Amino acid sequence: ETPEEKISQIDYLSDEEKHKLLVTYNDTAIAYPKDKTIVGLFEEQVAKTPDNVAVVFEDRELTYQELNEWSNQLAHYLKDNYDIRPDDLIGIKQERSEWMMVSIFGVLKLGGAYVPIDPEYPRERLDYIEKDTQYKVCLDETELSKFKESRERYSTEPVTSTAKSNNLIYVIYTSGSTGKPKGVMLEHRGLVNRLLGMKRDLQVEEADVFLQKTPVTFDVSVWELFLPLIGGSKLVFAKPDGHKDPVYLDAVLASQKISIIH
Repeated sequence: ETPEEKISQIDYLSDEEKHKLLVTYNDTAIAYPKDKTIVGLFEEQVAKTPDNVAVVFEDRELTYQELNEWSNQLAHYLKDNYDIRPDDLIGIKQERSEWMMVSIFGVLKLGGAYVPIDPEYPRERLDYIEKDTQYKVCLDETELSKFKESRERYSTEPVTSTAKSNNLIYVIYTSGSTGKPKGVMLEHRGLVNRLLGMKRDLQVEEADVFLQKTPVTFDVSVWELFLPLIGGSKLVFAKPDGHKDPVYLDAVLASQKISIIH
């Protein structure tokens, strides 16, 4: 009927359809605690369910209380030995285990941000990330061994920190396929928003069991690590390289009764 009319001028939707698609579906605003940090949400959960199992790795497990106390001790260790302050960057260069979660929370309790580093990275990439971040310390197996030997000397009480919701929580590096790798920086408040939305939409309960199998240098790992621990759920770590083995994963899903997996 109107062959000369521009496609960009044609309106295919009724007023009712337009309102539904553009207004109703986009009405996603919701109140959430913008001043909270991930540490704050975790510590609230510790107070509610101290004896729930928080982290499982093979035949080892930590309760919420134990995870909280061990990470408090690591925070004291880092503060005393490296004077970690809010927004300082700390490398996490470890294989997957329960100590990875202790390490991350130890950093966050001081307001620091963790930088996940694959121990198998080429030397060139390791050197680049160290130079680019100028991290204060790298929690690798050597540094963890020092802490483990002296852990009992440090208090299990919370460390004094001025960390706020606008402090960094992590810096994750891109692959660098389009040039040099770039460190992507995220603040606590962005992750709090994301996790509380996921917790609501997935209807996460204390009985849920999450599988952590994504390499921590990839951002999907972030919600795997933190979502279970702000809701009283259990976090099960796959063994190193286990994410590449479907037979192993199938066995873990069954034996650990995994209910949420990416």
